[in-house]
Formats: sequence, structure tokens, C-alpha cells
Amino acid sequence: MAFIKNFARFNTRVELDEDDIIEYFDIVQSVVSSKIVKGVTDDARKVAIDVVIYTDEDEHGPIYIHEIVLDEEIDEEEGNAISDELALTFPELENFTFEASIEM
Repeated sequence: MAFIKNFARFNTRVELDEDDIIEYFDIVQSVVSSKIVKGVTDDARKVAIDVVIYTDEDEHGPIYIHEIVLDEEIDEEEGNAISDELALTFPELENFTFEASIEM
């Protein structure tokens, strides 16, 4: 059986500070809280999985990728709500993208 990863990614051209990363997580959680993955420790305690941050680069420079792994796929309405809230919360980020998808 193939591993399937649902995710939400907030891609920016500038590195976000810790407060902005927390704000991103809070926005996603406010729209799809039941879909955010929970991890389980070795002693069976549930813990939240927060935001994984990594970088990429294209012809326009660095891309800072802020990824939240989800239990379920985000539908179009939920994705639009998150994207709209990100635009309101981060008006100074002119070239951000938000994507929700799956990887196999």
C-alpha cells in the first residue's frame, strides 16, 4: 500500500519569523482543525505535528516552504478560506502561494 501525504503549504519569498509561522499554523487550524495530523510518541501519547520548514530555489530566488501535514485532503472551499485569510494577515507578502494537495 502506497504512503499518501496530505499537506498544506505556504510558500514565501522571505523567511518568516516565529510569530508569523505560528500565525500561519493558527489560520490553518482555525479552518481545518480536525484535519491536522497528530503524531503518537513511543509511549502512545498524542502530540501535535506543527509546521515543517524547508527551502527550495527557482529562477527568482529562494522559496521558503512552510508545510503542515494533514490527515485528510483540504477541499476547495477550505483552501480558499485559508488563502483569503493569509492574504489579509500578510498583506506585505506580495508573492506568496498557498497549496493544498497530496503526495504519493
